[in-house]
Amino acid sequence: MNDFPYPEIKPFERLQVSDGLMINSERWQLAHAYHQHRQNVQYQSLFLPGIICGLGVAPIAAPDELPAKFRDGRWVQIQPGLAIDLHGNFIVVPKPIDFRIATEAYDRQTVMVYLVLSYVDPAKLRRSTNANEILVETFRINEKTDPPTVNDIEICRLAIAEGTTEIQKPINVFEPDISQLDMRHRLQAKLRPQNFLRIACFADPTNKHQLVQQSFKFLGQALADLAPDISLLEPIEKLASDTELAINKLLAYQLIYLTREQIINLDETTQTSLQQYVAMGGVVLVEASIRNSKLENLLDIQYELQSANTKLKKQLISQSVEQSDIQEELQSELEAIAIEVNSHTNDLLDSISGHIPKDHPLMGFSELDRTHPLRSEPFLFSSLAAIADQPIQLLVSGGVIVILGDLSPIWGGQSEQELTRQNIRTCQELGVNILNYAAQRYAMGKAMQIDLNYTNANSAKSEDDQRRITNMVDQPV
Repeated sequence: MNDFPYPEIKPFERLQVSDGLMINSERWQLAHAYHQHRQNVQYQSLFLPGIICGLGVAPIAAPDELPAKFRDGRWVQIQPGLAIDLHGNFIVVPKPIDFRIATEAYDRQTVMVYLVLSYVDPAKLRRSTNANEILVETFRINEKTDPPTVNDIEICRLAIAEGTTEIQKPINVFEPDISQLDMRHRLQAKLRPQNFLRIACFADPTNKHQLVQQSFKFLGQALADLAPDISLLEPIEKLASDTELAINKLLAYQLIYLTREQIINLDETTQTSLQQYVAMGGVVLVEASIRNSKLENLLDIQYELQSANTKLKKQLISQSVEQSDIQEELQSELEAIAIEVNSHTNDLLDSISGHIPKDHPLMGFSELDRTHPLRSEPFLFSSLAAIADQPIQLLVSGGVIVILGDLSPIWGGQSEQELTRQNIRTCQELGVNILNYAAQRYAMGKAMQIDLNYTNANSAKSEDDQRRITNMVDQPV
């Protein structure tokens, strides 16, 4: 599943020119079609569709020459501008266009109206016999009540209620009201990210999954600045936790999020599907809260001891003093607390170990190599000691990541603790590392699989293909 597909993979074909070749309309069109196809492939491969510049929408009075019944305050003017569509076609609106919103709402309902722009190939339009020899590439502006399709460029939307008489500019552009222009959903053309990421979480009877969806949405918004090579596709999908899920229902997602309670209660079929999903390159992220637990208290104490030990070391170095009795005592307490932390961590992991689709034992974050993507790409982490002033542990086993603590609520600003901007950003950077790891693992896993679209008849070389390959080999140097 990909909202922004790459171009169809097929060879370019161009006219072979030689002396004496007679040029007719068919050959002329073939030569031009080659360049147009090549340009479209280039832009579709490197850019995402959207507005390049202009294409604003403003309320206007109805043209004077129209009858009175059409002077109803429903007119807008679409400004000149440029856009690029999903297939790499440029859309040029060269001059302002007056447009009347005709949609009506009935029975006290509110109807969402979308103004969209789409490319029109002039060669496919019916032409008169005395048409001009010059073809001008054109466009179409549509007013729709259904959400835009993949071929549409949304330039504006607005909610129409029964009795709506006048379209207005919004007082607050971030919270437009009924009959006010809504420009919040316009997509801007931009460079295509290297990886798209689609995430799913399991539904929760208490609707906590909505908070998870919001957390990932906010984390996705940070990707544009923190990691522009990754883009999060919305919405964050919701999977039914009380339904057996086959592997084909999971492969659309690069990362699947579960809580400790959810993974324990999964049925056997879904657990098997998750094992296959991980084996094929997917990543399962399990978050287990340790709030008000013995482990949380132990981690707090461990962090305080580590901080005190670090400060004491700095003080002794500045004073050129050798190791003191206090430092030896601190070190002894740190070793003792580490044993207790490991014991309680293992007890918690044992409760979910049989349900996690791991192929080898979980490794702690500090045990990972410093070049491991979770520790170094794109942000470098040396340890997770009390990240954002609260205890968090992260363990990894191939395509399984287990978080002990409450990390995702911080991404969405839902933490009960008052955090500084630096704390939130640090947690976001760790989240970006997790998304980057999932994107890379999924891409490499997919690259090592047979593409079923090219098997059997599609994968067999035709005579033309073989001839083309032979000619390439036999060409004189």
